[in-house]
Amino acid sequence: MRTPGVLGVMLPAVRDGASLNQALDLGYRQVLLERGSLLALVGPLAGAARRGIAIFVNLDAVEGLAPDSAALAFLATDLGFSGVLSVKPHLLKDASRFRLRTIQRIHALDSTGLETGLHSLVSPSPYAIAIAPGVAIPEVMPIIRSITDTPVWGTGFISSAEQAGAVLHAGAALVSSARLEVWREFSRTPVS
Repeated sequence: MRTPGVLGVMLPAVRDGASLNQALDLGYRQVLLERGSLLALVGPLAGAARRGIAIFVNLDAVEGLAPDSAALAFLATDLGFSGVLSVKPHLLKDASRFRLRTIQRIHALDSTGLETGLHSLVSPSPYAIAIAPGVAIPEVMPIIRSITDTPVWGTGFISSAEQAGAVLHAGAALVSSARLEVWREFSRTPVS
């Protein structure tokens, strides 16, 4: 039996049609196209968006998107996607003009990278910041909260439901994983 609300805090990171279908079959109402080809998935993703699934796209790793206004308009207007994720503040600032939810990814590989990323937050403030690797969030959340109160997403290296729970317990609003077994297990694991 699924725990109410748990599906809302897991963001399956999909890369192909099979993983998209698996996430949707598990009942998830939001997905992140983390890698892969937009061209190969544009039909199924647009169909999911029309059914109310929130589709987020990693602008830095998905093939078939130019880093420009035309691509952002296509995602927002033609496909009805919900948001975009990027390490590039100028892309996110442009994306906000199209009413896309903007998620600024920050690579927290060391304290310098984390602090540099936090001090480069776009204006207007992003919808959320995605900390990669997500497993670092329990250690870096005090630094993040000393600079911003923007919602935090944990992305990268989440390989178990226990890790996902620890990231959420540390204060993240959402956690993302590319592992089907985490999606399955996490949908059955209460978040405390």
